[in-house]
Amino acid sequence: MSFDPEMAKLLVRLSRLAYRPEADIRIGLGAEGLMDVRFYNAVSTQAAVGYRDQLLFLAFRGTESANPRDWLTDSRFQPVVGELGGRVHSGFRGGLDEVWGEISSEVTAHGGDVVVTGHSLGAGLATLAACRVHEMGRRVVALYTFGHPRTGLADFRDAFAAVLGDVTYNVINHIDLVTRVPLLIQGYRHVGHRMYFDAGGGFHPDASATRIALDDVKYRLTHWGRIESIGFAPHEISAYMARVDLL
Repeated sequence: MSFDPEMAKLLVRLSRLAYRPEADIRIGLGAEGLMDVRFYNAVSTQAAVGYRDQLLFLAFRGTESANPRDWLTDSRFQPVVGELGGRVHSGFRGGLDEVWGEISSEVTAHGGDVVVTGHSLGAGLATLAACRVHEMGRRVVALYTFGHPRTGLADFRDAFAAVLGDVTYNVINHIDLVTRVPLLIQGYRHVGHRMYFDAGGGFHPDASATRIALDDVKYRLTHWGRIESIGFAPHEISAYMARVDLL
């Protein structure tokens, strides 16, 4: 499935809804036309599942600053052999394990193709979940991630590209700090198409890593010493919604 701005708008809304209390999530997903909604809340991982237009949607919650367990999940970046036989972030993999039994049952119970999404930590979980859905023999037709930390090493990136790269859209909001970790020097790499918004909101599909890096350096030098040079604000899900809504 090629990049679809309307799908991106829906999925960024679902990613934002995933942060809400369970009752609000059910109401919100229902308002988006999703049926048979389920919500799974484990120690450090939360996910919502719903069905619409013969598609099964999986949305993963990102990091909540009030929950220290989420930060621990993010920080356990020692790679382990995991999905697709590649080396992946151990924290993301462990977090997904907490809810995967229930989610895999939902995937098995429902027909149709699968769409996966998430923001921040949720983006890492969504990426590994898409791999597992593929390994179950089900078709993932779209994976849209927002503020996505790097999920695996080069061997994972290459294996992922062969099976899911064409349907994966990694939306990056200019200097979002989280999209720069774990570090390249640690061996981690991004997956999928880089869908990049520059500092002015300009949209650059399939932006090169060089383009993003040069923009990053230029912006940080221009705003040196200011809080906006750190890259926290561009990571907020509300910032992603504001960008995507203009597509």
